[in-house]
Amino acid sequence: MRIIRALSARGIVVGTVRTAQLPALYAATSPDAERGGFYGPRGLGHMGGPPGEQKLYSRLRSVEEARRIWHVSEELTQVSFPSG
Repeated sequence: MRIIRALSARGIVVGTVRTAQLPALYAATSPDAERGGFYGPRGLGHMGGPPGEQKLYSRLRSVEEARRIWHVSEELTQVSFPSG
């Protein structure tokens, strides 16, 4: 987090609310987006740039870890989705 803040302060990493939502919009609306795909920024270090498909984070390749992260996300957002 400190590294990202330091880079942002120097104008190296620039992100806004608008650019942060682009991967989700791409996943939801692009005819090129695949169901179950994982999308994020394609730029250097995946810290910015246009949205594109990303390799799934290693922790999310574990079914157990993916379930844990999903559960924590539901708790933090106070939104629950049916699992299936």
